[in-house]
Amino acid sequence: MALKELIYTSLARQPGVMKDVKDILQSSERNNVATNVTGLLLFDGARYIQILEGKPENVQSLFGTIQADPRHGQIELLHSGEISGRAFHNWRMAYEELPVGLLEELAENMAVFAMEIEGETLDPTDSFGARLNGMFMDAIAAE
Repeated sequence: MALKELIYTSLARQPGVMKDVKDILQSSERNNVATNVTGLLLFDGARYIQILEGKPENVQSLFGTIQADPRHGQIELLHSGEISGRAFHNWRMAYEELPVGLLEELAENMAVFAMEIEGETLDPTDSFGARLNGMFMDAIAAE
């Protein structure tokens, strides 16, 4: 079964509002179970980066919903491509809060990497998701 990985960044319309993040995570938990979408949400108080993975039609539909969500501004698609397996198979939506400003540089680096791999099918150990999952798990272990 072909899977899709989609990564975007956006700016919070109301920076630092943790209620928005909690609402996003609650709706992700509820909706992603029904559509079998998994992923990771990163937030640094001002910027989101989210990785979505699942069936292409489910991921694309969810991204359309996100684009219409008033909590997100200046949405930029960083990467969309086929993957051979999930990096976040155990997470309906993993979450990590990061220091302010950290995601700006990460978004730039991801955009550069996306240009390098355009058109390739990534295996579960080489996808964006796998790389960020490793960072996410390291952050959890350090706490």
